Amino acid sequence: MRLLISFTLSMFLLIPVKGTTSPIKDCQVKEQYYKDRERGWYFREKCEELPKKEKDEKKKEEDKIDWAKVGDPKYLDTLDAEKFRKLMERVKEEAVYDPKPDKVHAYMKIQDYARVKSVKFAYVWRDVLLKHPELDMTTKNPGNVYGAQARAEILSDEKTKIMREMKDTVGMFFFVSGECPYCHRQNKIIDKLRNEYGMAVKIISSDYCDNSFKDCSVQPNMFEHFQVKATPTMISVMRDAQDRPIFQPIGTGIITLDDVVDRLVFYYRYHKTGQHPSF
Repeated sequence: MRLLISFTLSMFLLIPVKGTTSPIKDCQVKEQYYKDRERGWYFREKCEELPKKEKDEKKKEEDKIDWAKVGDPKYLDTLDAEKFRKLMERVKEEAVYDPKPDKVHAYMKIQDYARVKSVKFAYVWRDVLLKHPELDMTTKNPGNVYGAQARAEILSDEKTKIMREMKDTVGMFFFVSGECPYCHRQNKIIDKLRNEYGMAVKIISSDYCDNSFKDCSVQPNMFEHFQVKATPTMISVMRDAQDRPIFQPIGTGIITLDDVVDRLVFYYRYHKTGQHPSF
């Protein structure tokens, strides 16, 4: 009997009491509605959202495009950047979806307004750069043909100078396989690296040394030590600012001599200074 009474009481407590149900006027906080054990979802109250009709009507009114104002610069000047961007996007969508002459014309006018803004921005940008040349990247990276040619010659001279400086302190391991056709092609680049810059290169083969490979030895264990997983692979031996040896991967596969030199110079500078170049 006691068990029956307890069960009946439990069932009674689970039955929703109509007198307690009342619509929740402010149900914006959904978490409170579902988790509040004193009311809300547990008592089957209806979560009535705030009246949307007025908001929806107001939103529709705001979303309407005033086509007479779209091409008026005075009106467009009153808009902030975000409102102008949204208006321009909506005008574009309307003009594309319903390409009537008046809508396309309005889109062309708002586009022209944006173009004028861009031109003014470009002029101000140039004025600021002239006053602050330290922010102008074209002073170090010229955009015109003559300047680009001059920069290329200057960089070439600098790289040649650094490569000659490196030849006594930097070396390279060239990992190959006798059966690898790309290794023989890349070996021609390695020969140029030796001949033009005097860099010491040690060729490490995984199986056998072909006659075309100079200063070559078969050392499969070196592949494991440097975790070389493909051939040809180039790894340079450099030293950092504290004169500690560093093994720096330079590339895998066929790489041009210019790319090899660029990477050697880049990492040589980096390991000497500990910083990447700013441009």
